[in-house]
Formats: sequence, C-alpha cells, structure tokens
Amino acid sequence: MTDISKRLDEIRSRAESSLSSNGSAQDVMDDVQAMANLPIPLSAKYCRIPAEIMVKENSAGASWQESVASLEKLFTALSILEKYGLNLTSPTRPKYWRSVKFNNPVFRATVGSIKGGKEVLHLYGYSSEQPDGLSFPEEVTDPNVKEVAALTLEVMSLRLELEMLIKNTHCSPETFKAIIPLLKGAEDVQKQKWPASDSISLPGIGETPEGMSQLRSPTPPAKQTPGPGNTPSTGAPSAADRVGGCNVCGNTPTVMCGGCSSIKFCNNCDLVYHRHPDRASHIRERLQAPVLDNCTICGSFPVWAHCPTCKQRQCETCDKLYHSHPERRDHNRIPVTAPPKSMRPSLSSWECTCCTTVNEVQAVLCGTCDRPRLASAASTVLEDSLQASIVSEWQCKSCTVMNSSSSVLCTVCERPRLATRPPTTSAHPAAATPERLRTTDTKWMCQFCTYANSKPADTCEMCSLPRPGEMPKTPTAPMLGTRPNAIPLKTPAPSIENSDFKRQKQMRDEGLKLIQEIREGEKRGVTPEEVYAAVRVSGGSSVKPCDWLHSELPHLLDEICAMAASVQRDPGDPSVRLSRAEAKCAWLAAGGDAEKAVTHVLRNRRAKMEELFSLGFREADKCEEALRMSGGEVRGALSFLQRPLLEEFHKRVWSDLPEPTINITDPDRQRMCRRLLALYGLPSWGRCELALSLLQEPDTQYSLEDVLQAVRESHDRDFIRRVLAKECPICLSVFPHNKMRSLTSCECSVCCDCFKQHFTITVRDKHIREMVCPVCGSPDINDPEHLNTYFSTLDIQLRDCLEAEVYDLFHKKLIEHFLIQDPKFLWCSHCSYGFIYDGDQAKVTCPQCKNSFCAQCKKAWEAQHADLSCEQFQAWKRENDPEYQKQGLAGYLRDNGITCPHCRFQYALTKGGCMHFTCSQCRYQFCSGCNNPFHTTCSVAQCSVSGLHAHHPRDCLFYLRDWIPVQLQALLQKNGVPFNTDPPQGAQPGQCGVMEQKDEGGQQRDLPCGAQCQAGHAGLCEKHYKEYLVSLINSHSLDPAPLFENNDIVVACRRYQVDDRRGEVEDDITYFTRLLKKLMDEVPLGDKVPRMK
Repeated sequence: MTDISKRLDEIRSRAESSLSSNGSAQDVMDDVQAMANLPIPLSAKYCRIPAEIMVKENSAGASWQESVASLEKLFTALSILEKYGLNLTSPTRPKYWRSVKFNNPVFRATVGSIKGGKEVLHLYGYSSEQPDGLSFPEEVTDPNVKEVAALTLEVMSLRLELEMLIKNTHCSPETFKAIIPLLKGAEDVQKQKWPASDSISLPGIGETPEGMSQLRSPTPPAKQTPGPGNTPSTGAPSAADRVGGCNVCGNTPTVMCGGCSSIKFCNNCDLVYHRHPDRASHIRERLQAPVLDNCTICGSFPVWAHCPTCKQRQCETCDKLYHSHPERRDHNRIPVTAPPKSMRPSLSSWECTCCTTVNEVQAVLCGTCDRPRLASAASTVLEDSLQASIVSEWQCKSCTVMNSSSSVLCTVCERPRLATRPPTTSAHPAAATPERLRTTDTKWMCQFCTYANSKPADTCEMCSLPRPGEMPKTPTAPMLGTRPNAIPLKTPAPSIENSDFKRQKQMRDEGLKLIQEIREGEKRGVTPEEVYAAVRVSGGSSVKPCDWLHSELPHLLDEICAMAASVQRDPGDPSVRLSRAEAKCAWLAAGGDAEKAVTHVLRNRRAKMEELFSLGFREADKCEEALRMSGGEVRGALSFLQRPLLEEFHKRVWSDLPEPTINITDPDRQRMCRRLLALYGLPSWGRCELALSLLQEPDTQYSLEDVLQAVRESHDRDFIRRVLAKECPICLSVFPHNKMRSLTSCECSVCCDCFKQHFTITVRDKHIREMVCPVCGSPDINDPEHLNTYFSTLDIQLRDCLEAEVYDLFHKKLIEHFLIQDPKFLWCSHCSYGFIYDGDQAKVTCPQCKNSFCAQCKKAWEAQHADLSCEQFQAWKRENDPEYQKQGLAGYLRDNGITCPHCRFQYALTKGGCMHFTCSQCRYQFCSGCNNPFHTTCSVAQCSVSGLHAHHPRDCLFYLRDWIPVQLQALLQKNGVPFNTDPPQGAQPGQCGVMEQKDEGGQQRDLPCGAQCQAGHAGLCEKHYKEYLVSLINSHSLDPAPLFENNDIVVACRRYQVDDRRGEVEDDITYFTRLLKKLMDEVPLGDKVPRMK
C-alpha cells in the first residue's frame, strides 16, 4: 500500500505540473489513466473533491440499470466540470471565464442536476453568489492555476473511472462495492454475459438478467499435432488471423459470430445486430485486438525501422527523410516487420483491401467497389450483406422501406442494414404450371405489407400471404425417379376462403369506415375520441356517431351522474353531485363504457376532495358544490371556495378610502414590519426593521415616505441619516435628499422652494444667460457647447417646477436667445428691436418702429447711401456733413464703437478703460479690444489663471493702451499710415466729448468723457486718443512686435508659450533677433480683433 501511495504522489505531482503549465488535457491523459487504475479506495485517492460522496449520492436506483443511468449522468456532469477546469488552467482563457451561468441549458441538465456539482465549482474559485449563477470575487484577478489543476486532475480521473465502471472494464471494481450496493449484482450479471472462455453466447438487449436463456459454451475442437501425414485444420481461421475491422461500422471488432458466416462485430454492432430473436442464440468468439505500432514522428504509418542511436521508431517515408541528414546518415537501423496491410491506419488516406484503391481519409466507403473502409478481402463473398449505405438514407433489402442513415436496423422488419433478403418460406407453396408461368406478371405489390415482389409467385416473399386473386395451392411431393426440374401435377384448390384474408379485409373495412366518421366529426367540431366512443356505444345502429352524440349523449351523461349519486359511500358523506363535464371526461376515458365511467369519475372525485382537504377546506358539502360548479377542476373549485374569504380584501381594494396609516407607536413590531413589507414593497425583512427603527428614534423629523425612499436605496444606517438630513446652502434649512434639487452642471443641492424662487426671479427680471446655479454660478455661459446641453436639461427640470406663466416666458426668452445666432438676424439701430431679415437689399425697414437703416453698416438710412457702398458713404459724410465734421474723431470712435461678436448688436460707445464688456442683449462677456470671450473655465492648455479672465493677442488694446502715444504714432509712421493730431474746427476746446457708459446712482448712462484734452491729440483725451491710434493699427493689421523692447519680447514669448531658451554662444543681439522672429512666426495676430475702416 505504501508503494501504491508513493506512485500516486509521483503521478499526481507530474500531472499537476504539466496541467498547470500548458493547460493541455492530452499531455496528462497517460497519468490520468495510471491514476485511475491504481487499486486504492476513493477516499485515499481523491483528497480535494468529495469523490466518494458524489458517487454514493448520484448512483441511486432500484436496479443496476437505473444506477448505471445515474452514473452516466454523473459522468456527463464531470465532463463539463473538467472543461471548466481546463479553461481556467489554459494560458488563453475564454472571455467570460469569471462567471458560470445557471440559466445555461447544458449546465442545468448536467452540473446543476447532480449532487456535489456546485461544490466543485466553489473549489475552483467560483465562490461569489450571483442572481443568475456563480462568479469569482471581484478582488480576484486570476484563478489559482496550481490549485485548479489539482482539482481538474481528480475530476478527470474520477470521470475515467466511472467510464470504465459503466463499460465493465474497470481493473479494480471492488473499490466501489461499499459505495454502490448494486455493484455485486451487476458483476454476477456481467459474468453471465461474458464467460471466461473465448466462445460465448450473448442475449439481446431487451432481455433482463432473470429472463435470460441458458448460455452455452461450445466444445473446443480437439488439438491436432502436425506431422508428416497430418496437416493442421484450415476449416476456421484463428482469432488472430480474423482480426480486422467491424463488418458493419468499420470500428475495431471484439467478437466474431460463426452463425453469421464468421462476420466480425464491435461491441455496439454486436448488441444491436443480435438483438433479433432469430439471432439471440448465436455463439460469438471473442477476438484479441492487434497492437498497432505506428511511427513516432508522423503517427500515421506503421513502423518500418528502429534506430537505436536516435531512439526513434519510424515508418519508411519518415526514416528516409530523417536519416537523409549528413549527421544521421551513418546510423544503423534495425528493420521491423510491418503489420498486415489491412491494419495500416493513415491520417491522410486509406487503401481498400478489396480493390487496392487509395481513398481520402473522410471516405467511409471505397470509391471503386463501395465496400467499408476496414472490410477484409475475404468478405467479398458477402457482397449483398456488406453493401454500403447511402449517405442520406438507405433502403432495406428485405421490406424495401427507406431508413435514415443513422439507423442500423430497419424500422419495420428490424433486419440489419447490410442484411440480404431472406429466403421465401411460404406456408402454402403453389405448384407452378406452364400456363401459370406464362400468365403471371414478373413484379407485383403485396396489399398487406406493401412489399414489392420481383418474382412471379402466388405468395408474398415477406409476409407469406397469398397474392390477390390467387388461391393457395397444396404442394405435392415429386414422384421417385422424376427429374428435379419436372413440373408436378396440378392439385385442385380448396374452396374455403383463407381465414386470415377475411380477417384482414374486415379490419381494413372497419378502419376505413372509422376514419371516414372521424373526418366527418372534425368538420362538425367533434373530437376523434368522442367519435370512437360513440361508435362503440351505438354499435350496429343506423344512427351516425355525430347524430348520436347530439341526441343521446346528454341523456347518457345524466344517467352516469345519477348512477354516481346513487353509489353508497361512507355513512354521513354527502351524495356525489357531478357535472356533465366530469361525466363526459370519465365516459371518454372509459371508451364509452358507462359503468367504468362511474368508477373512474368517483375515483377522480375522491382524489380531488382529498386535495381540497389538504389545502384546508374541510367542509365536504362546499367542496362538492365547488367541484360541480367548476366542472371538476381543482383550480376553479379553489376560486369558488376562496371567494368568501377574500371578500373583505376585495372591498378594501376597490374602495375609494385611503389605506390606513401605519401607527409607529404600535407595540406589535412584527405586525408593523409585515405591513411595511406588504404595502410599500421593501426588498427584505431587514430593511423593514431598519425603516421602523429610524421612524421610532427620539426627536426624529423624518416622514414615512422619506425614510422608505432612503431605505430602498441603501442599508447603511449612517448613510441614510446623512441622506435624510441635507442642509440647503441658501435658506440653511434641513431637508431629506429627495426634497433637494440640483443642476446637471454642478454638485450643489438646494431645497425645492429656493430652486423654484431663484429661477422664477431670473426668468422674470434677468437675462436668460443668468440662469445658472445659485450657489456656485456654473456653468460657464460663454461656452456655446456647454450652453446648449445645459439649457436642454434645464428645460426638463423647470417644466414641473415653475408656474405655467413663468415657464412660457422662459421658453420665449430661450427661443429669442437661439434666434440671435441666426446669420439673418438683425438688430434695429433705432429701437433695438430684433428680427429675421430674408431680403437682399441694403435698405432695411424695422417692423417695430418703421425706421430704415443699412443692413451692412447698421447706420441710419439716408438717400445718399442708395448708390454708394458703406465705405463710400462714410467718406461722403466726412467730407460733406458739417455736423459729422464738427464731431471729429469722437464721431469716428462712436461710429466704430463696440459690436457684440455673439449677437452682433452695436453700441455707439468707446471701449473706455475696462476692456471687460457684457452685452445687454445676450449677456455675452467679451473683451472690447479683441472680442475674445471672458470665462471662468479656461480651454487653453497649461493655463494657470483662475477666475474670470480672457486671453488677449499682442495687438489688442488691452496691451497697447500701456504704450505712450508717441510709440503708437511711430508704429503708424513706420508703416506709412496717416493719423490726425489737430482738433476739428468748431470743437469745444479743453474737454473730450467722446460718449462713454458711466454708472450714476446704480444705473448705466451714456455721458461725454469730459477729461482734459492735450495738445497734438486731435481734441481727445490721452485715453481716447490711444484708442484712436490703436484702431488705425488694427484696421491696417500692423504688428507691434518690432517696437518691443528686449524685456517685452521675453515677456511675450512666455505669455504665448514660445520657447525662449538661449543658446550658449548667442549674444544679446542675435538672441533677441531670433526670439522676435520666432514670436512673429509662431504667434499670429488676433483673429477676432475688429479691423475698422
């Protein structure tokens, strides 16, 4: 026992290492076979899986056949478990290896139907329970391959042992005797089926062990000693000489039947073929299968030579190729005798032993002679019996029935697929006369078995019944001395008609009549069962069955009910009151016999009453009445019996009164939890306990609905308390989470009242762009992408929050906001009214104030503008309009004021000191110098500025306003751009008259600048004169970078993220010149800077 344990440990260690490294089952099959053959108990052999318990619990049965069926079910489940384990040990695991689904039909029919299957999955690592199966825990990233390999190895070994036990090939079945009680009986049966001698007699499959006929062993022939005058007997070849392929399917044969002309059979074909009673007593001889020694390189052809140097056994082709190498050419090989040609297996082709044709490996029959793949040449004499089958279907040679390709026996006559037509054994052979031979047809069909006879005979070759129109003849014995071919004398035919023929004719006529009645009944809505029962009851009357069912059946059913009511049952029991439906069902089940129908219906009624009694309904009268009203249906009877019990519930359900509230102070805690579970649909009893404890806490302010909503979402008590106590940041009141509202743009939450009040005031009194979060002010309105998404979700939130009037105003402002973005939208320069203009003329008339203006320059329309472009019209006004000339540069700055880049609304204002401008129409925030937006969420990479800001180009007024006028004039002079320095004629000296937007008393008003003018600034203050010079620079797209000082160049490069690293050998001039050129090449001027004319 110690040696066996050591060998088991060696096999287990080697197999586990191989399986965990490559996950291939083929590499460990030898070790699994060796492990399964070890004669030790299951408890000692299997230390990881409960093999002994699984076999014991899954081998139940009243007989050995039932136990085998249970073991086959366990064998299939182990095969599935083996595949699960191999998938986990494979280096390339499948995609969904982490879970096992119970709804898989294969799983339910195999692993899910045996005891211990899910425990093996738990051992694999599927330890996390899921609603639809098992899975690995979330923290497990990879399975324990070493442990899974050890488990899979034991599953494979147990599966192999069960396979050998089922096939009765287990080398040590005594290890299962204590586990499977029926195993001993199975061994006795097996000994009877397979005696120790070589010659055996096998019964058919359908026979039971108790009913088997006595098996007999043939007497072995006397041995002969060969001598000079005595040669060995050649009457029957030895078992070794007869080994070949099974003559039916081509597999390895196990027995040879002498009664079937020495045909060889495998186990399956032998059991099926000798199932027929005529062949059940045939004696078969067990064959020894030849041991095939194939090439160790290709594995397909038999060994040709053995090389001791290479330790290889190779076929002829592999030997020539392998030893053609110069280093192996001198090896000495030992020739090996090849096996017979018929036993050479090949993976690529095979050679027919009868006609020597080489066929493809997929072919089962020879392409030339249509013989089986492994048929021997000696089987040519059995051409008819060994005829190959057609791929799709085959025709029985005995009864001509077409059978499917998968069947081995004919479905009608149960003769084998390759069997020849049986000889004619007529019970009444007819004497052939010359006249009859001349007048008889060569082919005719039997009207009884539909067999097509090919010979002129008076009886059918299959059923031995006489030919239609022929009378059976009495055979006469030939006289002595006559020739074998002499025609016998004709004998007179009997005058009595064949009784079998009369009986079959009567059965045929009755069957045709019944079929006709059934078809007529189907047309009238009568079932075949009713027609058959009516035919039996009505007998030979002339009334048709359908008419009888309509006229006489109701009276018969009432009679059956009366007979059942008159039957005396136990004293005190009420009489049985049946319905016609019950009586009819019983009458049909009894085949039309009224007495049997009464017995049947009483037995069914008694069973239904017992079923109702088991459900708690003990009043026999009510149960009988309920069954009568429901037509004998138990479900319908339950409906009648339960209706009074549910009356109070139905009244409460259908009443308009509200459900009674739950009294939290009720001392019956279990009753309160049940009400919570029934009325509010909480997921579990524990959640009901949690909700009740939260409601019963002292000084609690929670409502029942709030607590139930929170308990449905979580089972954490601390989390629920936080959810139920949210503080509004606006009114600082405490509310539950479901009473708080939040926007999609942020995580801020406010109470419903504050949410409604904030957006109501914003819609009524403010611009639509101010409809942001009241706590954090998000989202960034200047981002058009976020703006569109934000308003689409905000519309859904405000639909049920705002009043109808306020919601309609919000929709109106929202529509106006999106209309502004239309390219055809125009603002009136007179009344600030916006509208869509589809015309193509320059003159536009406002539909609100009826005043006209130019669609291009937005200036008030004058007659002189009709034939002039906007630039020509502005030049004409400067030269011919005295009022315009009097305004000087102030009028120029007003005409070229601020234009909103978002809605294109124009402001006759200068840019002033602050460059941050907010449009009063669309609330768009931008820089008045370069039109770039101001925002809080910057989209520029590597921007470290937080808060409201904008990114300005280097030619923006934001930077150029820090220059002195002399520098700006120098830039214009360098590029040849003229500019004004003298004030206009008639202008009031001393004060700047440029209009600005100023804040007075909390209101924005348009007032003159009023700052002191300086000489050489064209009658403007220094601030507005710089604005004038910068407008000239922008209108001519001049780059101010050439006038940058060295420090300004470095600051600009860092601002626009230009590499300002200095070379090691660069001097100041070279460095700043290169840096300036790089700045001008890589950083363009502002693309949104207004280029005014």
